[in-house]
Amino acid sequence: MSFRGNQGFTLIELMVVVVIIGILAAIAIPKFQDVTESAKNAACRSNLRNIAGALNLYHADNGEFPGAFQGHTWYGLYKISEYVHTEMVCPSTEATYRFRITGSDYDLFKIRGWDANCKRNHGMYNRSMYQP
Repeated sequence: MSFRGNQGFTLIELMVVVVIIGILAAIAIPKFQDVTESAKNAACRSNLRNIAGALNLYHADNGEFPGAFQGHTWYGLYKISEYVHTEMVCPSTEATYRFRITGSDYDLFKIRGWDANCKRNHGMYNRSMYQP
């Protein structure tokens, strides 16, 4: 009669592997969430830059900003639909973007997500300059 060795792992070995996997997951998941949120913030800032570029193109083509001389009203992107996609929204708050023409000569603009969280977390364009 031949004796066969144990085939498989003991309960202790399996529990050690499960604990190690749990520790690795506890370290990796928060890091992944931070990377995801920073990517959304960067995408929002990129959207703000693209809208600023669209407003500058509109100004170059028409000699004034859209909605200039109509008061300091916040407008949706429909005013510059030829220059930018109107369905653009903030990736993390799903807020729509708005812009406003300001300045004594209506030569400056502000752009921000139409949600306080978007403005607070991602900054805004104010006086045609990005402000974090």
